[in-house]
Amino acid sequence: MKNQNKAALGRICLICTTLIWGSSFVILKNALDSITPMWVLAIRFGGAAIMMFIACLPRIKKIDKQYIKGGVLMGICLVSLIVYKTDTHEKEQRHITAQLNVATYGERIKNEITNGIEITDTLKQILISEDGEIHQFETIAGNLMSDSIESVQLAPNGVVTDIYPANENEAGKIDLIHDKDRGKISCYARDNHTIITQGPFKLKQGGYGIAVRNPVYLKDKNGHEYFWGFTIVILRVPDIFSDSISALSNFGYEYKISKTDAPWSDTYKVVYQSDGQINHPVSYTFTIGDENWKFEVTPKSGWRNATLLIIIIGMFLTISLLLSV
Repeated sequence: MKNQNKAALGRICLICTTLIWGSSFVILKNALDSITPMWVLAIRFGGAAIMMFIACLPRIKKIDKQYIKGGVLMGICLVSLIVYKTDTHEKEQRHITAQLNVATYGERIKNEITNGIEITDTLKQILISEDGEIHQFETIAGNLMSDSIESVQLAPNGVVTDIYPANENEAGKIDLIHDKDRGKISCYARDNHTIITQGPFKLKQGGYGIAVRNPVYLKDKNGHEYFWGFTIVILRVPDIFSDSISALSNFGYEYKISKTDAPWSDTYKVVYQSDGQINHPVSYTFTIGDENWKFEVTPKSGWRNATLLIIIIGMFLTISLLLSV
């Protein structure tokens, strides 16, 4: 009779163990959506150790100290290995996620900048179709404006003559070709038939901007091509890509956007970045005109959560020491 009771109890325990073990997969899956694998390990092993300590408390004093020392040593080795492997896996997953995010949002930033640049293409097509003339420039430019655009400009022969809006922008009417700060890069755009971006620079109205200059070429009566001038747009920074960087900030990333100082240069200049430090970032590069842009991100908490590692290791060591008492 006693053997039958023990067998029945064993079956019940086996069924309970199976139910607990099987349901743990669902619980863990849902838990990992809210907390990191490290915390899951800490809760699982910490809870198990505490329950075992309570269950074995009456017999601890009878255990040989050599067994206790060996158990503590094995526990430390096991905990160290599990924590190391889990942290390495978590770091790899963070890298994969960051690479997906930097590529996705890097492409979005490129598209957002390109959308601003398309204003210069629209003006360029009007000039070509109207043989170098734009009638009602203010009306056309006004329809092309958005919150991320500071101004729209025309520069026949490289000299800025028309700016919309005109208020507080009169100082922008300069000779780009012969200007000491803008001349070299403007001549490069003219001679190489390519769009160039310059900046960021401080705007008199506040904030920062990037100038986009798109060279325009027409044909004379003999069919020979000649340089008409530039269509120009001033993009506000960071307004032009505010949606993307806001999303990344909410996802817990520090970020930096930079571009080559000039088409012929390999030196990168920061266009905009978050306030935190950028350590060992993943990056995404893209090209606008003849200039290279680089977008870099890194988790705000770092690739490894050192504080959490110390806490978890400390918890396991404390539990191991308690078990050795």
